[in-house]
Amino acid sequence: MTFPKRLRLWGIGGVGMSALAEHLHQRGYLITGYDREPSPQTERLQRLGIPIDFSPRSEAIQAAEGVIYTPAIPADFPEWAEARRRSLPVWRRAQALAECVAPYKVLAVAGAHGKTSTSAILTWLLHALGASPVAFVGGIMRNFGSTYRGGEGPWAVVEADEYDKALLLLQPEHAILLSVDPDHLEIYGSPESVVETYKIFLSQVRGLCVGPAHLPELGRSLLRYQVEGYGVREGRVYFSYTWAGGSRVVEWSQVGRHFAENAAAALVLLEAIGYPYKDVREALRDFQGVHRRMEVYSVRNRYFLVSDYAHHPTEIKRTLEALRESFPGFRLIAVFQPHLYSRTAFFAEEFGKALSLADEVVLFPIYAAREPSTPHVTHKLISPHVRVPVREYLPLKDNMDYFLVYFAEAPVVMAFLGAGDIYRWVAPVYNALTKSFT
Repeated sequence: MTFPKRLRLWGIGGVGMSALAEHLHQRGYLITGYDREPSPQTERLQRLGIPIDFSPRSEAIQAAEGVIYTPAIPADFPEWAEARRRSLPVWRRAQALAECVAPYKVLAVAGAHGKTSTSAILTWLLHALGASPVAFVGGIMRNFGSTYRGGEGPWAVVEADEYDKALLLLQPEHAILLSVDPDHLEIYGSPESVVETYKIFLSQVRGLCVGPAHLPELGRSLLRYQVEGYGVREGRVYFSYTWAGGSRVVEWSQVGRHFAENAAAALVLLEAIGYPYKDVREALRDFQGVHRRMEVYSVRNRYFLVSDYAHHPTEIKRTLEALRESFPGFRLIAVFQPHLYSRTAFFAEEFGKALSLADEVVLFPIYAAREPSTPHVTHKLISPHVRVPVREYLPLKDNMDYFLVYFAEAPVVMAFLGAGDIYRWVAPVYNALTKSFT
């Protein structure tokens, strides 16, 4: 790696940045960080001995020899001025990640949906098989309690992010492409441009490429797989999938057909590069999942809360379909916080159609993330396209009665969906629900 010794990481509490921080810290770099507010990720990094500021601090940037930053950092962030005055080298998160994994054999996971879950599954399977991977994953892996796994290699598991075409910075040994659905159209401009970028990405893969059977022709051969069967019996999930003319049957604990498809992708890749099927199948049983990916909380087995990162219409559709399949006979409430003004404007109608798979919908205001306020784009754009009862919610502190009314008639599943901070509502609603119905 060509980084200087003293590095300042802006946005260090993000899932991608926190993994980079831990990786660089383990390798002897002197890391300091900035983020807007404390989080479980910043607390974990502080326990490792990484100093973190929660307001800009000129002294910290004066001591740095280089900067790594997330796209969420605005152009008027105060520490930029000192970094420019000193002509410090700077890297976007994607550039720094590509630099960090260059010495390894990269297993890259691409596609608009399922990257984090598939990457976490790959990481766990390789670890369980004794391969000691390095891994940078966009969610907290329950098996490791982190977004990062610091192994010895030679494998590095990496999410190939389509945002800002970051995936093209990678030179993968092997890759999984889960979908070519359009997203980040504020960057790509058209769905055709998205597909073209995936074609370029696949052309950079030195070895095998794995993808679901429904993918279009993308200019190179794919090891294609398909989930054929899915079911839940006595708390265990079973699914079957086919690839290369053969069929496989697997048991594990994660709910959702879309999760089974992610697992099948990881299983196919590892078997294709030489790991025995019986070994990867057994290792999958102990996979514990990822935070905010179909996290299920139960109250008396009659009321369920689900926390999920779904923030694209396709992801919402598949998540709600999975909940319908897994909780037959339950009333399904979708609580959705749109992520980004641009995505809401592009997909308002598609969001409405996807959310209509629930019985009722609650819409939160948009989580802006890296985008400036766009007053004419709000969550109200989605409401006219929702075909079931919908309410537009303006958050009121500690107003649990608003949510508890949905649980008056059991059984109920309430899914909190979105890539913003909607997950923060799950714990208080769960606590209120527990007190009210136990």
